[in-house]
Order: sequence, then C-alpha cells, then structure tokens
Amino acid sequence: MKKYVDLHIHSTHSDGSWTPEMIVERAVKYELCAISLTDHDTASGNSEAMEFSKKLRIDFIPGIEISTKWCQGRMHILGYFIDYSSQAIVNLMKELQESRRQRVYKTCEKLTELGKPIDPAMVFEIAKNSKSVGRPHIANAMVKLGYVPTLQTAFDLYISHNRPAYVPRWAPEPQEAVKTIHSAGGLAVVAHCPVTEGCMKVIDQTPALGIDGIEVFYPPHKPHEIAKLKEFAKIHNLVITGGSDCHGLTRGEPLLGIYKVSCEVYEGLIARHNTISQNK
Repeated sequence: MKKYVDLHIHSTHSDGSWTPEMIVERAVKYELCAISLTDHDTASGNSEAMEFSKKLRIDFIPGIEISTKWCQGRMHILGYFIDYSSQAIVNLMKELQESRRQRVYKTCEKLTELGKPIDPAMVFEIAKNSKSVGRPHIANAMVKLGYVPTLQTAFDLYISHNRPAYVPRWAPEPQEAVKTIHSAGGLAVVAHCPVTEGCMKVIDQTPALGIDGIEVFYPPHKPHEIAKLKEFAKIHNLVITGGSDCHGLTRGEPLLGIYKVSCEVYEGLIARHNTISQNK
C-alpha cells in the first residue's frame, strides 16, 4: 500500500532540473500516492504533469508557489487544486515573470560592474523553457564562466540578500496571492515559514491573510519547529501540508521519494478542499 506523498516539487518550468514527465516517473518509481507540481511563479508545467500522472496512475494536484513580499522579509504561498488556466492566475504570472526577466538584466549589470560580466542572453539560454527565470540560472552562468565553483558560492558571495549584486524584484502582497489562488478555486498555504527570512516573526498575523493551511513537513524543519507549526495549525484550524521542495539535481540530493510525508496529509488537504468547494 502506498503511504507517502510529495506536495512541493519544482520542474524545468521554473528552476528545477527535471521535466514534469521525469518527476511523475520518479514519483511512481518510489510508489508515492500523490504529488503536486509547485513551480515558482508559473503554473505552466501542470498540464504536462497531469497528463503523465493520468497515464501512470498517480494522483496529481495542480499547484504553484507564488513569491510575495511581507513586512521586512518574504513569504511564499503555495496554491493547491488551482485552475491553472484561470485569468487571475495567468495575469499574475505575467507580472511575476516579467519582474524576473528585468531582475536578470539588472543583476547582470551589477555583476559586470564587479568584474564578472555575464550576457543576459546566456542566462536566458540556461533557463531554456523555464517560465520563471531566476537567480539559480544566474548562478549557473557564473559557474559555467568560472567565476565561482558552485551555485551556493554565487549566492553567498554575490546574489543573495545584502550581497553586492543582489537586486530586489517586484512581488505581490500575500493577500493578492491568496486572493488569486482562491479565485482560481485553490487552497492557499504558507510555505516553509521557519526557513523563509522574516516569516516566523509574523506568523501570528498569517491567518488574517485568509490562508487555508501551513507547510509543516519540510526537510530543513527541526522537530521543535514542526511541533510549533502543528500546534499553530490546530489553534487556527489550518490544514497541514508537506513536501520535499525537490529541484531535481540542481541542489544536490533530489529528495523526491526520499523525504517522506504521510498520505494522511494529502487526504486532509482533499477533505478541506471538498468542504470549501461544497460551501461555495
């Protein structure tokens, strides 16, 4: 009997190294009962992932991960069961993807001023079919040009927050992301709060945003953080989710199929979505 799920996965449509088809195949190999594709600021891989999920008989939840700004930090909002063709999703994705493209140009300008010239065209070529070009693609270019030995070094020395080539980009407020997900028929869940800069400091304010759940099970979460998030979800009647945040081989260990999240989490998510859908 299949016992595990992964509800947080990235593909080549954002900054992962595996196509949706490869993700589905690996999930089936590891006998997962359900998966969700949650690419950064794009839902374009869902159609492909759903097609292969049907062929290989694994449950699939259309998803997305939206980057938002929040207080002095950031907040990532996962959307589950979304209608990825809805106009609300399409419109917000266009804005987010253009902000990502502009960030590439500005970051490359800064790197050139620092003596590490990069042609933005190279970054876009590395990103290939990705709808959400981002800093990992810039880091990849830096490695290819011999400026840094690893992707992490590029972030640590140049493109992370407060580093010399860091460029902020436009992102919606969490309320807008939640509203967009809800208008597309989905559930809105706060992602990996303990490891997102500034998120835990304001976690008590998140229920007022209209969220439906919180990601409790996540590889870097420590036992005391998991316990705190579980209690928080119970107090505020939030659904619990979890996933590996797999990016393929981009960040080392793939985790998909290795990091275990109980199928009960998936069942709870379905129950919450059904309840909300019936009450509309």
